[in-house]
Amino acid sequence: MLEFIVLGIINYEDMTGYDIKKFIDQGIGVFYKASFGSLYPILRRLTEKKLVTMYEGAKGERVKNYYQITKEGRNAFMEWLVTPIQVDDGKGTQLVKIYFYDLLDSDTRRNLLAIYREKNIQYLNQLYELEKKFSALPNKECYYYKISVLYYGIRVMKETIAWCDDIMERKEL
Repeated sequence: MLEFIVLGIINYEDMTGYDIKKFIDQGIGVFYKASFGSLYPILRRLTEKKLVTMYEGAKGERVKNYYQITKEGRNAFMEWLVTPIQVDDGKGTQLVKIYFYDLLDSDTRRNLLAIYREKNIQYLNQLYELEKKFSALPNKECYYYKISVLYYGIRVMKETIAWCDDIMERKEL
């Protein structure tokens, strides 16, 4: 995931590793965290794969290593970006892709959001089925916290679907 985040970030402009980390912390960091210890090995791998290039540039009085996305890197990033989001992957990283949807044309963006919305509806229906099973159990009070987590999931799915509706209509949130 971090490889694609880095490719998405430097798609906008060339940056140093420090600048990339700062961008993550101040933007995407609300829902995704990365350390320098994970970032620099990713930058090295991306360079080895020829998805980014590195060059030296002056920043003030110091020479810094800048990373620039290649055509291959941009293609790999866009291929990843247009792949539908997996709602039930257990990672909670769905927002990472949507963060970069401004790079897509409006039809592709709308189509991907519609697919994401539908997957959330399907997942919500699975949670409702699970709720029925819990409701049929004797001594439901013994499962209070399990049921509470289930209701949390139901609320999150409902709100996510409403959020998809809002952004698909370009409403202010």
